[in-house]
Amino acid sequence: MPTDLSDRAPTIELSGVSKSYREAGRDHIVLAGVDLLVQPGELVVLLGRSGSGKSTLLNLLGGLDQPDSGSVAIGGIEITSLGERDRTLFRRRNIGFIFQFFNLLPTLTVLENLLLPLELEGKSTEAMREPCLEMLAAVGLVDRADSFPDRLSGGERQRVAVARGLIHQPQLILADEPTGNLDVGTGRQVIDLLDSLTRQSDRTLLMATHSQQVVGLADRILTIENGRLVELDKEGPA
Repeated sequence: MPTDLSDRAPTIELSGVSKSYREAGRDHIVLAGVDLLVQPGELVVLLGRSGSGKSTLLNLLGGLDQPDSGSVAIGGIEITSLGERDRTLFRRRNIGFIFQFFNLLPTLTVLENLLLPLELEGKSTEAMREPCLEMLAAVGLVDRADSFPDRLSGGERQRVAVARGLIHQPQLILADEPTGNLDVGTGRQVIDLLDSLTRQSDRTLLMATHSQQVVGLADRILTIENGRLVELDKEGPA
């Protein structure tokens, strides 16, 4: 299975992507023939209310779901043509996820939560301990390495989630409402942290949110209207 992403290819390339769900005996169209190019290093914000299709789009980009039609390519590799096992391996190596609900394992310490995805890639726990501690230092939590998630505040848990999403150095980071459970001030701190950590390593970040506080940081702003992607500027539709 090819896993090396091309430096010259767009990080994200969607071609004619459609997705619908069957609800109450009717087909609910979420995405209808969507095209999208996102280049390496871009920070793209996907705005929209709950139920507009933001999470569906992120699931397709992450290979967690398959489109009804069309293709999804990440770094020049068409993940829609991969089998389920190969998509899983590709996702582990090349895509980082940050969720609204943290998704930290409560029986593991902060450090162990960072080590786990690396272990799943077959990397040595001992060899990766120092890089994990360095990442925790970058998010200001190296002193909480041996703490369990239930001993952390919401903001601290989300910072751990950011560190875990970046620890394997993915080219693409997908963030789904990463500040949805945080107050405005803490949410802004997490957004600024995520922005700085991804930009300094030239990663591509696509963030789905209903919050306007990230708009000023974005290179591009998208929304989903009637199953179509629409690019916005600060004043409205482009």
